[in-house]
Amino acid sequence: MNLKFLMPVCMGILPLTALAAGDITGKVINKETGDPMDFVTVQLVNAATGKPLPIGTNTDENGVFILKGVKDGKYIVKISNVGSIDQERPVEVKKDDIDLGTLRLADDTKLLQEVVVEGIRSQMRFELDKKVFSVDANVTAAGQSASELLESIPSVEVDQDGEVSLRGNSSVTIWINGKESGLTADNRAQILEQIPAETIDKIEVITNPSAKYSPEGTAGIINIVLKKNRKAGYYGSAEISGNSRGGGNAGVNVNLNSSKVDAFAGVGFRMRHAKGGSLMNREFTNGTYTKSEGESPSHGNGLFFRLGATVHLTDKDDIAANGFGMFGHNWGHSTTNYHSNVPGNWLSNLDYSHNRGDHRGAHAELSYTHKWRDNHVLDITGSFNNWSGPNNRSYLQDITYADREETIYQEQNMDMSNRSWEVKVDYTNQFNEYLKLEAGYNGNFGKENTPTDTYTGTSAADMTQDQDLYNRFIYKNNISALYATLGGKVKNFSFSAGLRAESWQVRTRSLGFGQTESDVEEFKKNNFALFPSAFISWSLPHDNEMQINYTRRLRRPWGGMLNSFRDISDPTNISYGNPELEPMYSNAFELNYIKSWTYHMISLSAYMRTSTNMMNRISYLDNDVMYTTWANVADQVNSGCEIVVKNSLFKSHLDLTTTVNLYNNHISAWNYDFKSESGNIVPISGDKQNSFAWDARMMANVRLPWSLSLQATGNYNSKMLSAQGSRQGGWSVDLGVRRVFGAWSFSVNCRDLFDSRRFKSTTTGPDYTQYNERWRNGRTVRLTIKYSFGNMKAKPSKNEGEPMDGSGYGDCGDM
Repeated sequence: MNLKFLMPVCMGILPLTALAAGDITGKVINKETGDPMDFVTVQLVNAATGKPLPIGTNTDENGVFILKGVKDGKYIVKISNVGSIDQERPVEVKKDDIDLGTLRLADDTKLLQEVVVEGIRSQMRFELDKKVFSVDANVTAAGQSASELLESIPSVEVDQDGEVSLRGNSSVTIWINGKESGLTADNRAQILEQIPAETIDKIEVITNPSAKYSPEGTAGIINIVLKKNRKAGYYGSAEISGNSRGGGNAGVNVNLNSSKVDAFAGVGFRMRHAKGGSLMNREFTNGTYTKSEGESPSHGNGLFFRLGATVHLTDKDDIAANGFGMFGHNWGHSTTNYHSNVPGNWLSNLDYSHNRGDHRGAHAELSYTHKWRDNHVLDITGSFNNWSGPNNRSYLQDITYADREETIYQEQNMDMSNRSWEVKVDYTNQFNEYLKLEAGYNGNFGKENTPTDTYTGTSAADMTQDQDLYNRFIYKNNISALYATLGGKVKNFSFSAGLRAESWQVRTRSLGFGQTESDVEEFKKNNFALFPSAFISWSLPHDNEMQINYTRRLRRPWGGMLNSFRDISDPTNISYGNPELEPMYSNAFELNYIKSWTYHMISLSAYMRTSTNMMNRISYLDNDVMYTTWANVADQVNSGCEIVVKNSLFKSHLDLTTTVNLYNNHISAWNYDFKSESGNIVPISGDKQNSFAWDARMMANVRLPWSLSLQATGNYNSKMLSAQGSRQGGWSVDLGVRRVFGAWSFSVNCRDLFDSRRFKSTTTGPDYTQYNERWRNGRTVRLTIKYSFGNMKAKPSKNEGEPMDGSGYGDCGDM
């Protein structure tokens, strides 16, 4: 399947309709705090009969709502939210749009203390440039880490090493609270593993970000938003969990809010025990082979904490300070048995490695906000990130030859340090209901320092430092950007156009033993690029919405890609970086269509990315050792169609969310010459590839009597080609159940119910084919107990089967 076929398939099912009669818009804020309120239910009621109509929605994160395509007539707009006093506004539609302005909901203090409506809040909400996923609505999220939580997000994949992909593309940027927060490809897998899911409010998936956002990540941005509620009073929760592998979590979160100060604090401890294993079969064209099988259990523990406060200086000025941090310890080992019949090679090889390390990190942020009015705001933010991770790995190799035996012992010490500063200035001015300006500056200044020391010998007692294998890699990356976007609306037509100018400097040094920074010339690269964006949206009648957008993006090589140092932790598979790597640039196009009914919704997205200077891991074989590095090879075109269907059935007792992502990957033919360790030129080439792959995910939420919620999630990923081989398809099922008793909730979930989550791949070269299979964790059962306290704690209502968003899926029409 190629682009010529795929795009018409997605486009052919988009309905053509006439323009709508009129829209009703408004904004909902909390009367006590003045903050926007999201997920508030907005329902249209027939003014003559008093009966609700099948037109409804929910407010977005800014408190904004829009009821689309309302016919002429008299209505009542009902605004309701759990814990607030309902409001009703009479309106009369006469073909023109109606703006209700700002609506202020007051807290119902009696209701907050006595009642909570059981049910599952809408898990997915669509906005103009992103999809928003509510973590509280995910039953299986209890007791999980952020890394495990991402696996439940449609179109997101997390592989065996914690690498995150979006729509089959691993070039995705991950933020915490809208900022990079020091996350890099070197450390983000470890950081995501340590963040408890219960500290996360929502996850935003931005597949084609505008010029306001960083262009980093050709696949888009995943923004993890930590909880920072603002409701009057004090409240919090305590949670503890344990799983079938001996791991567990414990944590406490507290919020205290008033008219002058909002504060929050949280602390959580996480303990992890995981199993893992691998298989490898390398077959040569002459009939010889090298095979291996191994196991790799791993363990870890860590403390995660967060703290923050906002002071309301005046009605228009806020100053806030917040931060989060973590520290802990990881340890594990791996045992691998190799066998080979390659002439002159060893017969068997037993490899044993043991690793242990610490992780320490912190993010601190200070911000000031001045608000002239609701949509005229200046935000100034400065943040500092500091991450470090000393690690020790010992490596024992027992080799059996035909005539002798040999023992090699190695130990490698690495102490990664990553520091960065980020400055953001964002200005927003909504001149009127038709025109909006956003402009600002973003600066990110980072430095990585990674010294690596290696010792060798025949045992732990006689090891000596191998000076030839010492390396200290220093990586500096300074980015400065200016952006401006202008958006507007004319009746049912909305637009936004923007431009971002970025200048960045890359500085690297790779030092040997005894060398200082003054001894080695710095490798320098200066870059400048422009990144335009354009968004167009049409509101059509009967809750139809169409969008088309374009952005230019890039993928910069991260520090590990540029470091020429050889990683010899596995002497049969050696990897190293390439300091000559260039960024990969992409042009991204998307066409979106959304249709919503009262209890159903369908979203169709057709997308295409054209990329040059593709960065990929390339492998070559030299003297029976597999070498892997990075290189700019080929051009790439990714196209696809994403289908999301949401259904609320049986009076909202069953919610189904189904996501199907079909994508085509085209890679041009390429040639590359490596200079091998032995000094020979090894030509590597790749044929033109045109591969089609798809993945599907279905999540079912069942609301049962007795305040019981059941959730099941099934995933499938088809086979996908890479530059030198393919990744096989796979499937998995997760299951969870939650029971609420007043302020207490109990959750039981099973991850990978059928123990089927495995990663399988095939790599081909000029004279060999290699098959790899790896797995981690497998089936895991987890029990979680949570207690809510404070003046927000609640008792169940009689209507325990009703959903929180009582209008069904009307929220999906709110763009």
